[in-house]
Amino acid sequence: MIEQFFANEGLVPITTTAKQDFYTINEWYDNHTVIYTVGEKGTTSLYLHNIITGKKDLFYQTEEFISKVQANSNYSLFAIQTFEQSGVTHIRIINKIGREVFSWSDKIDELQFMWNPYESNEMVVAEFLANLDFQLLKIRVDTKKVEKIPVTNPFVQWISKDEIGYLNWNQNEPSIEAPLLLFNMNTNTEEKWLTNCIIFFSLKDIMMTVSIDENDLYQSLYTFYDSKTRKKLTALHIPVLNTFSEAWWIPSFDYDEENKLFYYMKPKRAGDISEYNEGYQLTVLSLANNKEKVLETFSDNLPIKLSPDGQWCLIGPQFEQVLNASSRKITRLVSN
Repeated sequence: MIEQFFANEGLVPITTTAKQDFYTINEWYDNHTVIYTVGEKGTTSLYLHNIITGKKDLFYQTEEFISKVQANSNYSLFAIQTFEQSGVTHIRIINKIGREVFSWSDKIDELQFMWNPYESNEMVVAEFLANLDFQLLKIRVDTKKVEKIPVTNPFVQWISKDEIGYLNWNQNEPSIEAPLLLFNMNTNTEEKWLTNCIIFFSLKDIMMTVSIDENDLYQSLYTFYDSKTRKKLTALHIPVLNTFSEAWWIPSFDYDEENKLFYYMKPKRAGDISEYNEGYQLTVLSLANNKEKVLETFSDNLPIKLSPDGQWCLIGPQFEQVLNASSRKITRLVSN
């Protein structure tokens, strides 16, 4: 039955052996190939799987636990975050053929990284140190050059090739909103762009900010700006789900840069996240014409990840389903 189901969809599922433990689909390798993780005999392996042809290849293998895989902007390099049994974490960069070309570790327990969407060989790494301290680093993978970035917030986003943005929180006056500052890494200067943001995200040439709608406190205001001109492009409202914590609820989302389409999981109404059970609509907003359409409804706010060309969308806690963005058909990618 399951073979016939996949055949009708034109997709080939991932299969594992009895000795392998499937962990998750991690990332796209190209328009039709996903990277997934399995565990076997004390090793963790990354495999490539073409969802159209079923072709499978071993991509990378390590004795460390793999927690994250993230492609750079042109899918030529892949950053792999691993953990030793001691808890020490590493970033290992591999190229398209699975060869390690760079690694970073400072014997710390926690770090975060983000590729520069404007420069395929560059990333920022935030190292979280003892006593709530941190250091932010800019790393060039090709030259192995490492520079410290002197900012006061480790949670940054790329605004342009040489600029990062961060929220300037006032520790003496707690608030859910803060000014958005831009820091130029060439000149070591900063400027204020926006006054009130809860959180913001860089979608390469698009900047998305989240703020409170003063006219309707049950709605979050998501505003999209052109990162180059800083002009407002459009805005949308998303119902607020109260988390009863300092963390503002953000729906799962992804952005199709080529077609200027913003995909997100939209709750049907505002409420408390612990009680809300009315489902989430996978919705796509065109930034070109400001039109929205609902693709499907899910019971949970499931993670989503678009393929490089925007044709496919991985969905689920393990990205175990894939949606065809054109036909809206959903196929399960893991057969066992």
